[in-house]
Amino acid sequence: MRCSQWIVVPVATLAIICGACGGGGSVGAKALSEQAKTVQSEAAEGALLARDAAAGKATAIYTHEHASELGVAAAAQAAALKKARTEPALEPQRRRLAAVATRVAAELEALRSGSADERRMLGSKLQAAADELK
Repeated sequence: MRCSQWIVVPVATLAIICGACGGGGSVGAKALSEQAKTVQSEAAEGALLARDAAAGKATAIYTHEHASELGVAAAAQAAALKKARTEPALEPQRRRLAAVATRVAAELEALRSGSADERRMLGSKLQAAADELK
């Protein structure tokens, strides 16, 4: 997937969520499922990036920029999820997804400039988040 595609997917997903919220409706199960897939993908991509960076297979500039792009997208999704409304039965899922997206965004932010040891640890945390959302 090209870099521009990483931006399109989160923006499209956010449009679905924000459209549901702005129209007075609520976010449904399908929108939450799509958002979970997007956050899972960002976490998995971040885990790969962290492993490559820790192993010296990715340059510092690439790691910094790519982690930043992924982190901004995850932070935007977390913010949208925190504001979203949903039916009561889906509320625990929305809160959990918002928390995971917030955690993923913070881990991606830390990945931008961490040491090799920190990047290995962040890779494990990001992979755990991706696995949690499967």
